[in-house]
Amino acid sequence: MQYTEQDRQVLHDTWMSYKAKMRITQIEMAKKLGLSQLAFSDILRGQVPLEHSFVNKLCNLIGVDPLLTLPSLREQIGGSLPNSVILTNTYIVDGNIKNVRYSGNQIIVEYEHSVQTH
Repeated sequence: MQYTEQDRQVLHDTWMSYKAKMRITQIEMAKKLGLSQLAFSDILRGQVPLEHSFVNKLCNLIGVDPLLTLPSLREQIGGSLPNSVILTNTYIVDGNIKNVRYSGNQIIVEYEHSVQTH
């Protein structure tokens, strides 16, 4: 399987989004992949061709399905991505929720946390 430049760009953008959301560094992810930070960077920038094992390992670590994420793989299986999907996140807070509201793409949760004094 030979990956395209479009695949590389989608993988790069998916990684950058994951990196920002999860607050993980490139060095940390490179270590999880068993690579140096420079090797990881070279792959993402297209200096080194994408390999199947790298794509699968990275996609697994960031929680995406390469068949649904990479354009050339979607074409091979004859599928396309929907324009949107419904996702669910569950959060546990250390206290009692008092108010929940949203603004744009942000959810604001106000909760009461009991403080123990010694």
